[in-house]
Amino acid sequence: MKAMRDSCSQVGLWAKIATDDQGAVVSWHALEAHSADVAAVLEALLTRTVLRARLGRILGQDQLSAVQIARLCVLAALHDAGKVNHGFQERAHRKDAPRIGHVSPFVSFMDWDGQEKNAIVSALGLEQMLAWFESEEALVASLLAAFCHHGRPIRPSSSRFDPNLWRATGKRNPVDELRAMRSEAELWFPRAMDSEAQPFPPSTEFQHAFNGLLTLADWIGSDERFFAYEMGSTERIVYARQHASIALVQLGLAPDKARTDLGSKRPGFADVVPADYSARPIQQACAQLPDHVNGSLTILESPTGSGKTEAALTRFIQLFHEGLVDGMYFALPTRTAATELHGRVVAAVRRAFPHPDNRPGVVLAVPGYLRVDEAIGTKLPPFSVLWNDDDKERWRYRGWAAERPKRYLAGTVVVGTIDQVLLSTLQVPHAHLRAAALLTHLLIVDEVHASDVYMDRLLESVLSHHLQAGGHAFLMSATLGAAAKYRFMHAAPVPPPSLREAHKAPYPSISTTDGSRQRLKHVFPAGSQAVKHVHVEARPIAADPNGIAHLALEAAASGARVLVIRNTVRDCISTQRAIERLAGSDSNVLFRVNGVAAPHHSRFARLDRTGLDQAITSEFGKGSQRGGIVAIATQTVQQSLDLDADLLMSDLCPIDVLLQRIGRLHRHPENRPPTSRPDQYSTPKALILLPLERSLESHIRTNGRAVGPHGLGTVYEDLRMLEATWRLVEAHSTWVIPTMNRELVERGTHPEALARIVSSLGGRWEQHATYILGIHSAGRSYASLVLLPRAKPFGTEEFPRDLNERIKTRLGEGDRTVDLEEDVISPFGNKIRKLTLPAHYVSDTDDDAEAEDIVIESGSVEFTFGGRAFVYDRLGLRPQGAGRQEEDSHV
Repeated sequence: MKAMRDSCSQVGLWAKIATDDQGAVVSWHALEAHSADVAAVLEALLTRTVLRARLGRILGQDQLSAVQIARLCVLAALHDAGKVNHGFQERAHRKDAPRIGHVSPFVSFMDWDGQEKNAIVSALGLEQMLAWFESEEALVASLLAAFCHHGRPIRPSSSRFDPNLWRATGKRNPVDELRAMRSEAELWFPRAMDSEAQPFPPSTEFQHAFNGLLTLADWIGSDERFFAYEMGSTERIVYARQHASIALVQLGLAPDKARTDLGSKRPGFADVVPADYSARPIQQACAQLPDHVNGSLTILESPTGSGKTEAALTRFIQLFHEGLVDGMYFALPTRTAATELHGRVVAAVRRAFPHPDNRPGVVLAVPGYLRVDEAIGTKLPPFSVLWNDDDKERWRYRGWAAERPKRYLAGTVVVGTIDQVLLSTLQVPHAHLRAAALLTHLLIVDEVHASDVYMDRLLESVLSHHLQAGGHAFLMSATLGAAAKYRFMHAAPVPPPSLREAHKAPYPSISTTDGSRQRLKHVFPAGSQAVKHVHVEARPIAADPNGIAHLALEAAASGARVLVIRNTVRDCISTQRAIERLAGSDSNVLFRVNGVAAPHHSRFARLDRTGLDQAITSEFGKGSQRGGIVAIATQTVQQSLDLDADLLMSDLCPIDVLLQRIGRLHRHPENRPPTSRPDQYSTPKALILLPLERSLESHIRTNGRAVGPHGLGTVYEDLRMLEATWRLVEAHSTWVIPTMNRELVERGTHPEALARIVSSLGGRWEQHATYILGIHSAGRSYASLVLLPRAKPFGTEEFPRDLNERIKTRLGEGDRTVDLEEDVISPFGNKIRKLTLPAHYVSDTDDDAEAEDIVIESGSVEFTFGGRAFVYDRLGLRPQGAGRQEEDSHV
């Protein structure tokens, strides 16, 4: 170890160190070499990917100039300049040296008032660099964007600056070393010094984008798989440029080979679907959309099961072929939906790209999984991953983006959850990295709707940044109202069309615009479309699990597939228990997993949830001929799974949600035509489970908030929408889908329709309307509060640390993992060791809380966590003795 530390002293500055188990230095990476590596990766990203155009668009240009790229690379070469300080360098020479960092102690020189600041400014050549920018403020922000590359901005503070770290000693002079770094950077990128070049146009948005791009470059440039540690002081830039190019190709970030593999002819719909698949009018129309070089936004409104996924994949292949995107992120509402779709996307990519060696990898971006294409990875300590494929070298690069959630968006073709996208616009660590990686992609978002104002505001922010940079986005929905669509399609708030105009708009439809959102166009594909007549009937038995179970069993006895969807886990479990009492625990009509009767909801261990999904898809999915079965579920089956039922029994919910649920009726008539179904279900049926009392007003409190059973006012807080749905159920006994979709959605969600309900009912409804509008306003305001402050210079504000957990909780990221200390055989025969407690159960629990009082019995586990008792068995995870409000508030 002493010899190694002596070597460090003789050779020069270090940037990275590798140690053995005893903390001894076994190898290290020279600062000059690492600076070259990161700068070379940034250069490659800006010359070999669409990011050159994306960052150029942010500045109002077609693309960045060669001089602009060189200047950004100089900044990249200086990104670790803070490592020259005495404290950081001493860590390589003394095992007991205090841990001095290199970001906060360095950037704080900007707030220091002393000769050390002047020396650093001179050494870095900042006076000359000032000519690169419109103002000193822009220079400072750009420097901070380069220096703060560890996931969050740091605001300079004189209290963090220690001048002793920068003063010359008999051994070394940090300021001279800064001067040498700057001189080296100029030699590497001489075009940066072009005195005739214009300064960067002013743009705070550009500063934030540059920070994310540099952070990505630092991640790649720090990977030993591409950049071997260099202990000497030899010239590194030639090596760095060669290996940066290799890295981008092997990681799929520079997908030239894949693009060439598509051939010269523009690909079409037939390239992503099986040979026997015939394109529908809506899919043909999507394949003919214009390729706006300055970006585009498309919203496809079409019924569930109409082929929106294939239309979106066709759009991706075409934009990829034209060089307008380098990849795709397919965002879905749930983890289950993402894991289900992943296999379909793998198959589509295999069809589109014939040669395996050139085919882009398809990453599953779901925490807890390590999957690329068919390969599954296994985590190894401390941070490596083993891939289960004979061709180890291929998968160790192909799976790079899948190995860390922060890197998900850097994959070429990625299927994941919407929260991974929304994290790119929030004040959370590595948001800028996510946003920069996303800029290369066609962003596809499935199941867009207007039921969550907070989430919609975040998505609006993502789209704003994406389109300003010339990116491309494709949104899909079966049930998007006019008000929500107008918010997405227009850069500035635009009043939606009137209710009268809105519900007369054709359906299905495609709305598209260029990146400036000025060239708006609507397409209404002609051609016949399959319709289904759904018999809709109100049943006031929501509070009667036995009555629900009786009707479900009666239908199953006739051979029907019955899907019961309750709004809350509490009602789901009570209905499951009721049907088991009536049918008998051994009845073959009960939905089962590995022979065990169970409900379907979200609170199961991951392996058990996978088994639930597979089992219900096997019984209710395409290809199944099973009849005479009942499954009790929550919202987990309305978006994520491809199911086909004869009878739907659903709690009251907003109309867009109800239409999603109804989409599970007679979903595959080609597989089970009406003649193969029970006679009384040759027409699909939906029973809407309602409260016994016709009025919802009794659930409205004096402050306007609604709290009622069955998720009324809790899961779905806007009773105006629930009342609108109730009225639509009363008004139409037969719903023609999708012919009536537009009218149903607008009359159930349009602001005019909701205002009419309040006007007609008066009383507490007025207080409720005021409360809901306040909640919506607060939701949008809170979303704006936690968004990345891209309108302000980078580094002006640090991320509020107290907001981080709240932000993550709103996205479902605040859940807690419970370690059961030993493997447990689950009720369905899986070996599990970890359970996930929803964030709302543990929001007030200490960070270091652990499971206690664990009792393992056959088919169940009981434990306490944070002082609360929980049970996990075939009915799922739940608190013991939970009150109604708690269970109804969270599903």
